[in-house]
Amino acid sequence: MEKPHQVMLLLGGNLGDRAAVLAAARSRIAAAVGPLLLVSREYETEPWGAFADGEKRQPFMNQAVVAETDAAPEEVLDIIQQIERELGRPEHRPEYGAAGERIYRCRTIDIDILFYDSEIIDTERLKVPHPRFAERLFALEPAAEIRPGYVHPGLKISLKELFNSILLGDSQ
Repeated sequence: MEKPHQVMLLLGGNLGDRAAVLAAARSRIAAAVGPLLLVSREYETEPWGAFADGEKRQPFMNQAVVAETDAAPEEVLDIIQQIERELGRPEHRPEYGAAGERIYRCRTIDIDILFYDSEIIDTERLKVPHPRFAERLFALEPAAEIRPGYVHPGLKISLKELFNSILLGDSQ
């Protein structure tokens, strides 16, 4: 029998009752992806990146979780995208500004796969570890809280060390 996998997800949102939406997401993840082994505290963070014109930049609430799963990485992606839709996130495609920068929108929920075991996955649909993880303190802090000794498979550095290097202002 194959050993279950561990997937680390980042949950976040800045619309509606953020704590209630995170709770609903955790419940649905536990039911559809697999049992939650670790759950960080909730972090309130300022929006990151460029937002669409006219969108009020409201604070996000973020949280990292680790689930045990028998699902393959792209199956996990399908499941979390379904959970996002169920919790009010509309279908979305990446948007880019005139200078090529990614444009973000406010949302009730966003669920990203940060890590899947210690695998490096690079397909058209899925990139794991999450490509911008190391530059996003709002993702790194909750992840380092629950798995400080986990070694980033691409950077070969523990999450605690990576978090401390960002806090100290070291370049990546």
